[in-house]
Amino acid sequence: MIIDGKDSVLGRLATFAAKSALEGEEVDIVNAKEIVIIGNKNSILKKYLERRRIGTMAKGPFFPRDTKGIIRRAIRGMIRDKRYHGREAFKRIKVYDSIPEELKGKDMINIAKVRIDKPIHKVKIGELANILKQVK
Repeated sequence: MIIDGKDSVLGRLATFAAKSALEGEEVDIVNAKEIVIIGNKNSILKKYLERRRIGTMAKGPFFPRDTKGIIRRAIRGMIRDKRYHGREAFKRIKVYDSIPEELKGKDMINIAKVRIDKPIHKVKIGELANILKQVK
């Protein structure tokens, strides 16, 4: 299953992908930079920057800075990844920033219930990742 992430809400997309992976399907998420988080931009940035400051460089916890890592971390939170079934499901999930050559021309799913059409407060994952990379 190939899911187009353009203008999709992160939480809704993550639950759909986690459920599909637990059912045994291979899940590929493309256009990861275009996935959005709904909410006030300042509060979202503050939340992610606070997560980055928790812990130490040696012990963690470690939070991702790149788009793929942020999305995989959200999906991992919805799977019981400490158990065998959850680990195997998590291995079936692949995330791409754009459409790779081997997936071009194949049918992509645009899930209507995870898409956002109204102009509301939102932050794109690509924009969030750029800000997180600048902060050390």
